[in-house]
Amino acid sequence: MNSLLRMGKIFFVTGILLLAGCDSENICNMTPNVMPQNQSNIYTITMAVRGMDGGVSQKSIKPYVVVNGEKHEMEKHPDGNNVFVYDCRFCGVGLIPYYFEVVYGINRHGNTREKTAKSNLFNTTVTDKYIFALDANRGPVGIAVNVIGCGLTRMDKVRFGGRIVPTKWLSAGAIEFIVPPVECGKEHKVCLLTNHGELSAGTFFVDESMLHCSTNSIRLANGESQCIVFMLDHSAPANGVEVEVTTDIPNSIIMPEVHFMPGERTVSVNITGGEESACGTLFVQANGFSSLEIPLEVGDVTDSAVSEDVSETFTRFRPSRNVAVEDDDVVVL
Repeated sequence: MNSLLRMGKIFFVTGILLLAGCDSENICNMTPNVMPQNQSNIYTITMAVRGMDGGVSQKSIKPYVVVNGEKHEMEKHPDGNNVFVYDCRFCGVGLIPYYFEVVYGINRHGNTREKTAKSNLFNTTVTDKYIFALDANRGPVGIAVNVIGCGLTRMDKVRFGGRIVPTKWLSAGAIEFIVPPVECGKEHKVCLLTNHGELSAGTFFVDESMLHCSTNSIRLANGESQCIVFMLDHSAPANGVEVEVTTDIPNSIIMPEVHFMPGERTVSVNITGGEESACGTLFVQANGFSSLEIPLEVGDVTDSAVSEDVSETFTRFRPSRNVAVEDDDVVVL
């Protein structure tokens, strides 16, 4: 019994080696790995024969495809050179296993000998869930993008680059996601994660998004506090946006961390002058956004200088409604 098992293993391994086949590199599979389900239940398997040597008679080439153990002769494609097709009938969704056999005649010293080349085993998946495209292929962090497809469900997730991002199911034909804060100036892969596996949705090029500040320069007396506002062009995506603020005069200012919560477009923080007087720069950075360099001066300043700076800030960071000043009171018009 053990000897029979050993012989069975030998024949199995030999069969696999034959399937990999001599001359398998001459057989080029052109069938997509995933095909959308259609109402005809017909799916075209395509292959090409390439690189046969000069001793092979082109007329002698007879290609076959073996699908689920059944052998079928393939037809020559009218628009291709040595390209062959077979229309396979398959009901429902699932995996179609297949491999190719090519029978051909080879002439050696005036004698023609028939040979057979076999390909490796391939699989194509018929699916009722597939993706047409993204409705945009580039943009800044924070914008909404739709994955357009068919058979999409609430359970499907989008992976952008290396991270899974929250999605909003719109219909069986569209899922929305927000571009997360990632490295800008490059393409990122977008995939749909489904219960049937991973489907590619293409790539998305992330452009630099703008990060704004309510002031172009900061002057503080020792111990004085000033409120500054950071702004985004679009609402912060899920998980928010972490802003890194550093300075070359760390002993001269006190400032809290800056973080945009999901959905926020503005964040206000108080910056306080320290005991050490100095001139330097505030460096503001966030992943996927333009960087800012804000001149910073900490120390005693004259009243006129403070008045001038406040006036400049008010002009630059104008409220959405008109204002007027009457008897030192601010009146909204």
